[in-house]
Amino acid sequence: MVATMAETTAFRPILKNIRDRMACDVVGRALLCHRPRITEETINREKLRLLPDGTLGREYARFLDQLHTSPDARPPVKYVDDDELVYVMQRYRETHDFTHVLLEMKPNMLGEVTVKYFEAIQLGLPMCIAAAIFGGVRLGPKHRQQLIERNLPWVVEQAVNGRLLIALDWENLVERKIRDIQQECCIEPFDLSPKTSSPTISVAP
Repeated sequence: MVATMAETTAFRPILKNIRDRMACDVVGRALLCHRPRITEETINREKLRLLPDGTLGREYARFLDQLHTSPDARPPVKYVDDDELVYVMQRYRETHDFTHVLLEMKPNMLGEVTVKYFEAIQLGLPMCIAAAIFGGVRLGPKHRQQLIERNLPWVVEQAVNGRLLIALDWENLVERKIRDIQQECCIEPFDLSPKTSSPTISVAP
């Protein structure tokens, strides 16, 4: 149902805007041309698990293992009628977990809402906007306070100033250190961002 809502609200002008922005990026343009997929067949998770801690591939594999999920869990796009725009929507789905990992946001409610705000700002997808707003409402008082006072100011800055992440060739970056990729993408690590006097609350995945 979430996937269906995402597609039916991803109006053609929105997807075309994302496509055009990807086409202005050298790597993004290559992605649109070759249309690589992120699946169990194209991502060797056993190999990723052997990479050093702190690399994109190792942390991505750990992220999937913690959620007991797989790249193949992302459903195929059904309700978009343009092949290139279908790929844009599919690429968004398949790279969402990489965005989590690069932003170093845990797969809990607070982390998911923070990532959705990032995606809402960078991509403008209505589903991301709705999930960010209504997900924030569902947070408990302490997490809502942290979202407002720390996470939101940080994530807005990263989304506005950072590189368009959907245009990254994630599958070719798995052996790179996350901190190096963050630096290249103008992403300031969350744990290095200024803290307020409010305590940081952590929830186990």
